[in-house]
Amino acid sequence: MELKTLRYHAVAVAILILIFYIISTLASNLVVPTRYTIDKTAPVYLDYAYYLDDTKSLTFDDVISQPELLTHQPLTDIPWSFTQQNYWLFVDLENKSLHKQNIVAHFDNPMVDHLSIYRLTKNNKLIDTYKLGDKEEALTLFQYSVPHIRFSLASKSSERLVLKIDTLGISKTPVSLYRDKEFIDLMRSQTGIWGIFAGVLLMAALYNLVLYFGIKDRVYLIYIGYILSALTLMGTVLGFGFYLWPMQWQLYFHEQVVFSNYAIAFFTLAFCTMFLRYHKDNCWRYKMSVWLLTFMFVMAIASLFIPEYIAAPMFFCVMALLYIVCVILIYNKLRSGFRWAKFYVFSWVPLIFGAAIQPMELTGFLPYSFTTRHALLMAILCEVILMAMALADRVRFQRERSLYHATHTQQTKLLNSAKLKQAFMALQTQERSTTLCLIKIRHFNSLNTIITPSQGYALIKHIAKELELELSHEREFANLDVDLNTSPRIADLSSGVFAFISTKTQPQNMLEELLRNIISSLPKQYEIKGLNLQLNYSIGISNAGQSNDFEYWLKRGYLALKQAKSSLDNVSSASNGNKLMMDVALAAKLQKAIKTNSIALYYQPQINLLDNQVSGAEALLRWPDPEFCHLSIEELIILAEHTGIINELTLWVVEQACKDIIAFTQNGHPNHTISVNLSAKNLTINNLAEKVENLLIKYQVPAHLLKFELTESAFVDSQEALIQLVDELSALGIKVVLDDFGTGYASLNYLVNYHFSELKIDKSFVLDLPNNATHQVIVQTAIDMSHNLGLSITIEGVETQEIHQLLKTMNADRAQGYLYAKALPYTDYLHFLKSQYSLKMLDSSF
Repeated sequence: MELKTLRYHAVAVAILILIFYIISTLASNLVVPTRYTIDKTAPVYLDYAYYLDDTKSLTFDDVISQPELLTHQPLTDIPWSFTQQNYWLFVDLENKSLHKQNIVAHFDNPMVDHLSIYRLTKNNKLIDTYKLGDKEEALTLFQYSVPHIRFSLASKSSERLVLKIDTLGISKTPVSLYRDKEFIDLMRSQTGIWGIFAGVLLMAALYNLVLYFGIKDRVYLIYIGYILSALTLMGTVLGFGFYLWPMQWQLYFHEQVVFSNYAIAFFTLAFCTMFLRYHKDNCWRYKMSVWLLTFMFVMAIASLFIPEYIAAPMFFCVMALLYIVCVILIYNKLRSGFRWAKFYVFSWVPLIFGAAIQPMELTGFLPYSFTTRHALLMAILCEVILMAMALADRVRFQRERSLYHATHTQQTKLLNSAKLKQAFMALQTQERSTTLCLIKIRHFNSLNTIITPSQGYALIKHIAKELELELSHEREFANLDVDLNTSPRIADLSSGVFAFISTKTQPQNMLEELLRNIISSLPKQYEIKGLNLQLNYSIGISNAGQSNDFEYWLKRGYLALKQAKSSLDNVSSASNGNKLMMDVALAAKLQKAIKTNSIALYYQPQINLLDNQVSGAEALLRWPDPEFCHLSIEELIILAEHTGIINELTLWVVEQACKDIIAFTQNGHPNHTISVNLSAKNLTINNLAEKVENLLIKYQVPAHLLKFELTESAFVDSQEALIQLVDELSALGIKVVLDDFGTGYASLNYLVNYHFSELKIDKSFVLDLPNNATHQVIVQTAIDMSHNLGLSITIEGVETQEIHQLLKTMNADRAQGYLYAKALPYTDYLHFLKSQYSLKMLDSSF
């Protein structure tokens, strides 16, 4: 571990020690248990007796006049229960000291309905009467929250306190007598604990409300519901709720204390279900939880109409079900590996003990004391803190999981392009060399058609393991991540492509040789269910140079990988000296050029070999802008196809061709044809034939002057759509030309199924025509076949007079090539047409 990290850990431990010291000091000052009653701090002797009036009919005089009814036992022996009866408590006081004693009688049950206190002399003469309880009016907040009376006991005297407890709810009312000083200490401790409890819970609620608005996770709202229900319940049971709510609210909470118990139980189970993400599983445990939540909700509503002494025992039974269900939910998640929920599991420890202590103390199984009285409050406080830690731990886990998913592929668990980008940017910041190396399993996409996705992922992981082993032998390859067990160097870019970074400055050929050695060590076979797949690999290299653009760097690597397919050794590199790469920005400029007519059509003439006259021309796209004029027509078409603007470009070309046909007619060339190229991508233009017809009508262009040239790639991609298009164009009178005839594997079949009017022989058969007897046979056969089928034929690639004359001898119809002219701008092409007499000299010069 780094020294800096150790220092931070030491600071954290020191802060923890300080916090525990503050807590211990605070606890020592707050803990003033009930053992400091007046009989232990002054020479005042107490004697107790009680009587249970199950008829609830005896009056004060009846009880006083029948001392034989009393049971002379400590008040701790009273069998408190939820049975409806009146409790008569007798406390005899004898002050044997020579000083008057100021006494405070504390009745620790702020939920009692009616508490009548009669102060008597030794001879049962009434001295004073006090009325307390939440059903009494005109009491102070302090008397409601801490029921008590104050009186003085003269020296060497005796008095009797008689208490009548009449309530529908919890009857147990512990009675403790203190001197003023001890009572003040007790209140200080009690209110201190109340303040800490309320303060911590309210701050926790506010903090989690902020988290909810930030994270939008419902579990935080449920947690806040638990906090508020716990605050309401404990404020009701202990009395400090009078300082939290309006008086009438708190008095109503006293009447519906069982509902508050159901509320805290409801939110406890709801939090357990949501926190452990059972709502994502929708299993039987989730359904069981929903059933119990529904049952508790119904019981909570019912408790509003059922007397408390009946509803309370029913709630304790429901609590048993709650514990059972929560234990099942927690155990299942722990068993399945939810180790991040450890704080939540710990939070149940104080809750279980605290929740058990409260009913046991209320029913007399545990003796009353300051500690047992506040056990549930302290348990809830500890639970809330631990639950907050559990939520924080859950957020940490989710953040780590999100980070893992963001930097790893879901299926192979390997690093992905995001981690590759982080490593690239870090190396760029350090100004270190960054050469991207890509290795692809060749034909991986084809393999995916015969193997299942899981088998494909297993293959990738197998190759990645071997590749990682090979890279570990070379120090020049950067670690993409730091792990305690491994230092991975490769990223999975999907589709069988692996990426890693070389940080060594070295000649290109040395890196290429190293990569060849690496792939030579990779598996050449991989067995899947008895089938031995034969594996080959391609290598692409991209040098970042001074650029810090990751996307550009990666795209150039993919371009090199694509070029490696046609390389003899399956290796290719994309250096900074490569020509301008096509990207979205360039496509946007091309699209703008289309809209502003900044592109142009150049025309290459097609010569009628019978009279050496120009019969037409092929329209070729050009971008005259000096910045882009070096781009070839093939690059422009690929750019348009890859960025989805090919259809827009094609329609512009057709419209411009129609305009130029009319211009040729107006300049004295009424029979001049123009040929426009169509690609497979153009087949996606909706109603293409209809749009062409509209252009012909718009510019009044004779249909026979417009030709469309189709290459074989269009036929292979979608034959049915193409047959329909050719038929529709032919029906309009437009001539359709089969371009590059002879280069495809099924060209003869096309002549049978399509209504072509013309063939065009590819220049690959023409360039060496005079010296290649085989090509002469092929060209002659094509000419004869086309004539026999009623088709005309055009030969492209004519560059010499010898080829020109040979084609005339073969009876070809038209020719096209550099011998006559290169592709010319419209104005230059018009000048060329005016100088056609020079073409007549071709035969004589030959």
